[in-house]
Amino acid sequence: MRIRPSTPGDYPSVVAIHNTLYPPRPTTVQAQLEADQHRKPEHRHQVWVALLDEAGRQPTVAGYGGYDQYPGYHAQKFHVYVNVLPDYQRQGIGAALYDQVMAGLQPFAPTTWRADCFGNLPQGIRFAEERGFKEVFRETPLLLDVMAFDPAPYAGLEARLRTQGIEIKTVRDLENDPNRNRKVYDLYWETFRDVPQEGVTIQAPFDEWLDWDIEDPGMSPDGYFIAVCGQDYVALSEFARKPDTGILQAGLAGVRRAFRNKGIALALQVRAIAYARQIGCSCIETSTPITNVPMRALYAQLGFIRQPDWLQMEKTAQS
Repeated sequence: MRIRPSTPGDYPSVVAIHNTLYPPRPTTVQAQLEADQHRKPEHRHQVWVALLDEAGRQPTVAGYGGYDQYPGYHAQKFHVYVNVLPDYQRQGIGAALYDQVMAGLQPFAPTTWRADCFGNLPQGIRFAEERGFKEVFRETPLLLDVMAFDPAPYAGLEARLRTQGIEIKTVRDLENDPNRNRKVYDLYWETFRDVPQEGVTIQAPFDEWLDWDIEDPGMSPDGYFIAVCGQDYVALSEFARKPDTGILQAGLAGVRRAFRNKGIALALQVRAIAYARQIGCSCIETSTPITNVPMRALYAQLGFIRQPDWLQMEKTAQS
């Protein structure tokens, strides 16, 4: 077994390993390439692959590991990951990849490492715990079968909102509002702060947020829904189609406090389901913190099916 930095030529193998381990959360080679294209230089990123050389055969990519950073991350805080094909687990490959990732991070003097684990993969949880990671947050992934959804009970929902002066529009519908982007930005971060979360996320500067939110090529202006009351933007729910899949992936959903309990969040989700059907997506994928009881209840009402819990594990330099 040998470990080397990955190249784009490894992406088919990396994607195959990911999709084998996490079938409810598939990715594609195209998605990996697009992530590379849109990653900012200040967001550090590196992947290594573990190769098995076998006589008379092409080297097998048995696993991969790496680190990444996301908007809002502190410069010394990193997301790390290690994934190994089931047939090659418990042979020291994951441990070697982990050691490589941690060694690769040393020049940046990291203070915090984050890792994702899943409730249906207990071996991954044990692997992280044995290396000092502890659970700090838990989310519930959810999936909706779009074609099985019955919209009939919600037929009059948007009409009732209009009687209260509230309309649901898309980002495209609002393109003639010269203040649209700034108003969405303010709404995004106001509602984001009310989402149950662990730790503190730094609010991204306007231009940086614009680049990875509204102007992200994967974010369709027809799938970004805004509830408007007069000139005010009062709620949002964002969706993007996963490249080369029939999955519509949800982002942030939030309602300003003064406009809650009016059915706006429900109406936004029903509109999104109609949009998924319109563009041929058979599934909507989302997740919500396990402590976010109102949103979990709303998703259950609409027929979303709970998937294995997503655990966010953390290790600090002090632990």
